[in-house]
Amino acid sequence: MVQSNSLSQNEDFAVSVVTPWVKGNMSVDEGFLKVKIQNTILFGLIPAGMHKDTSPLQSVSNVYTSKEYKLSRLILGVIIILLGFSMFSSSFLGAIIALVIGAAVLFSGILTVFAYERSGIEKKIYLPFFEANHASEFEEQVISAMRIYQEDRNVRMHSQNSSDQIVNAINNQN
Repeated sequence: MVQSNSLSQNEDFAVSVVTPWVKGNMSVDEGFLKVKIQNTILFGLIPAGMHKDTSPLQSVSNVYTSKEYKLSRLILGVIIILLGFSMFSSSFLGAIIALVIGAAVLFSGILTVFAYERSGIEKKIYLPFFEANHASEFEEQVISAMRIYQEDRNVRMHSQNSSDQIVNAINNQN
């Protein structure tokens, strides 16, 4: 049985602004980047299926995080919020519900993206804006794991170190 040593804690991430208790998981070990994220529909309101991806570190490159803004969600959220404010005179409860839905739609338009390339194909994982710090920390863990992976397989570096050790041993004998 092959045992893998995890280089990162299993990072649980919220996948939606509205349902922060619905979590996805991303981790990196000495050989693989693993992603297991819930898919959601209707502005992140309803969990629907799951996205799983296991990528070998040898084929992973260009790891980064960024912010994205979905203009249609932002505009729709503002419209619903304005509608909620206009409803206060006729229905207080309806206005509160519209404001909450509008805020949820508005905030679902601000996304943090964790992205990487696997064999030249870009993979993007969309996370809520409040997961930006966790995504950046995970990005650093993946880059560190990739560096360790590449250094372990650098024959020139290992050959140079071995030859330096031999030369030092010979020089110390004299």
